Amino acid sequence: MHPVETILQTTMRELKNIVDVNTIVGSPIYGEGGAVVIPVSRVCLGFFAGGGDFPTQAVAKKGAPDFDAGSYPFLGASVVGVSICPKAFLHMQGKEVTLLHADCDSTLDRLVQLIPTAMNEIRSAITDLCAQREDPCETPQDDAENREPAEDAEP
Repeated sequence: MHPVETILQTTMRELKNIVDVNTIVGSPIYGEGGAVVIPVSRVCLGFFAGGGDFPTQAVAKKGAPDFDAGSYPFLGASVVGVSICPKAFLHMQGKEVTLLHADCDSTLDRLVQLIPTAMNEIRSAITDLCAQREDPCETPQDDAENREPAEDAEP
């Protein structure tokens, strides 16, 4: 086996240990009241490996005309760069699951992300108000359809 192959195999084995599924989808974090938060990250990876057989200084000075690769010493290296950026957090409590983005480019992005939460809050507030009243809530459309015409209104 050539030494470059050995460097590549060793590097790839170590990369498998560094970047596994738990790096991208993190381990769950348990909070109060049964809340569970799972971090989700983006992993970027850069990798370079190489090497070759190079003559020693004594051989280079002589200017050896016949190249025999087996007689030269091997020089090789591998380099890895890893970037891990959190992208979102998955929040679960009871039957409700919410995705909280970790990167918002602007206020408008954040407002758009909050629309489903705001709609759920408004819906639950209306449901609570209806539950407090004795008669069931009617929507404005239902109320307009069921209303009797006024006595002085013309047909």
